[in-house]
Amino acid sequence: MMQVALQRALAIAAGMLAIAASATPATASSPYDAWSNGPDPSPDYFPIGVWAQRETDAVTWAAAGVNLYVGLWQGPTTQQLDALRAAGVQTIAAQNSVALFYTQKLSDGRPVVVGWALEDEPDNYPKTPASAIQAQAAQWKLNDSTRPLLLNLSQGLGWDDATWVGQGGQIDPAADYPAYLAASDIAAFDIYPSSETHAQVRGQLWRVGLGVDRLFQYRPGQQIVWNVIETGNVYGVTPDRRPTPAQIRAEVWMSIVHGARGIIYFIHGKTSFSDFDDRALLRPENAAYLSAITSLDAELHSLARVINAEPAVGVAAMDDVVGTSPVEFTARASPGVVHVFAVGMRDAATRKRFQISPPADGMVEVLGESRALPLSAGRFEDEFAGYQAHLYRVEPVPEPAEALAVGAATGALAALRRRASRRIPAPPRAPRCRSALGTRSTGGPWFQAARVGATSS
Repeated sequence: MMQVALQRALAIAAGMLAIAASATPATASSPYDAWSNGPDPSPDYFPIGVWAQRETDAVTWAAAGVNLYVGLWQGPTTQQLDALRAAGVQTIAAQNSVALFYTQKLSDGRPVVVGWALEDEPDNYPKTPASAIQAQAAQWKLNDSTRPLLLNLSQGLGWDDATWVGQGGQIDPAADYPAYLAASDIAAFDIYPSSETHAQVRGQLWRVGLGVDRLFQYRPGQQIVWNVIETGNVYGVTPDRRPTPAQIRAEVWMSIVHGARGIIYFIHGKTSFSDFDDRALLRPENAAYLSAITSLDAELHSLARVINAEPAVGVAAMDDVVGTSPVEFTARASPGVVHVFAVGMRDAATRKRFQISPPADGMVEVLGESRALPLSAGRFEDEFAGYQAHLYRVEPVPEPAEALAVGAATGALAALRRRASRRIPAPPRAPRCRSALGTRSTGGPWFQAARVGATSS
């Protein structure tokens, strides 16, 4: 009985190793490696920024999980940079002589200024020609090539091309957007659908993902993609319209599912202090929102290494169970664990079935929700409310008898592969192991996956 369990465990282990070999990301390189004074290249780094905030609030924002200020009002000034340094927060700001020659470091030795923010929304009305942005970028790179250039574009990327009114008909998307993006190293865009005054996009949160898709569509090179996220009643409309904390979380994860690797919160909005309050989220009336953002930021930091991994193709699939409201997802795989990040793309409820390959039994932890789902033959189901995000951690579990042997089997299989790679003959008992794998290959999806993975690699 133990022999059979060992044989089956070897097949399972082979599948696990195949997934790990084909889907575990290479963490040795980072898109930020190109800049000696740029953002942190660590795989555990995920940029969470706030747009145009006061330096006097930097300690508060750092406590909320923010690690980046984007844009400094009428700066950068030495006072602003000193305040950020004291709070342990970095910045991407306009290039000026103060920032160029600011040599102070954070307490851990990292630079305070990690990038340069080009003119904001040059594609909005009145349009700044792409040639002018390219000229600005060329001069700034000549001044300093050790930091990346960030370009943020307008909400037009999230509109239907024929209906966006803010550009006054002056934008040719296919020609202009690649020209704008050519000036950048990091690209972003902003759209605030919850409080939008135009009925064409109002309430259509899915346009956040559409705009991210178009950044990838129009980028002429390998520009890193970030995204700007609404947090309040940006346009000060009455009655009050703003995203709920759950919808903010959905917009963030929608951006990540579509490929964004950084988030910038737009904090400004209507409060009892002002119709356009730059400290809106920090006001006492919005304490619940700040708490929710703090929890969301902790979630992002805890999953940074997973988010930064390359998507695992072919590891997860999804189909409808109840309703057809679209849900989009991305998967990451590492040894013995698959993460699936999924978000509803319309304001309608639905139930979906996910299939994890190769199939196994186990448990699915729903991160941040204090619940778990059963995994049976690689399948699990879950409900999605409108614009709801779920984050799944899937851990396939061998059957009880297999669990006793899978650790030893994994080690044995890894040892055999190491020997093969060194062209050292296996010990006399090795053929028996190969025979066991051969027996399992006729019906074992784990082993079949291992063979496919080995062939494709």
